[in-house]
Amino acid sequence: MSLDRFLTLSVPAVRWLLGIQCLLSGLNWWFKILPFPNLFDPPGMPVKSAIVGVMIQSGWMFTAAKAVEVLLGLSLIFNRYVPLMLVVSFPVIFMTFILDALIGPTLLAWLQGTAPIQHVWSKLLDATFFGGAVIVMQGYLILAYFDSYRPMLRARAQPTDWERQP
Repeated sequence: MSLDRFLTLSVPAVRWLLGIQCLLSGLNWWFKILPFPNLFDPPGMPVKSAIVGVMIQSGWMFTAAKAVEVLLGLSLIFNRYVPLMLVVSFPVIFMTFILDALIGPTLLAWLQGTAPIQHVWSKLLDATFFGGAVIVMQGYLILAYFDSYRPMLRARAQPTDWERQP
């Protein structure tokens, strides 16, 4: 299989996979679809990390992150403004990856005998599939759309000359 054929098949597949995952994860905040925190959960329920709890308590921060996820999902599924949404959503996706990848305290608790192995496996699977896979797909798509970013990567960009515009 040639590289062009691979890209022709893989980019839409990755776009759809990441789009569906982000759309479901984002919509879960307003409609309980997945077993993750939801807007209508009682206050004080356990969350993935303390920072997620603080974001939820802020009243707007977690909602804004979930709105970005929904917009990214829709953008990827409908193939509209994909390069823009990949850049806009990167901080949310990166923070999700970091929160999922930090499994050190869980491993330490297991080694000390205070956490069951099922908890470690759960954290490891979460880090692999929700954190790792998402950041890899995001990175792959950013590379696939790299030509869209070239104009922004100029060392000395010039502002638009409005007088010459038709």
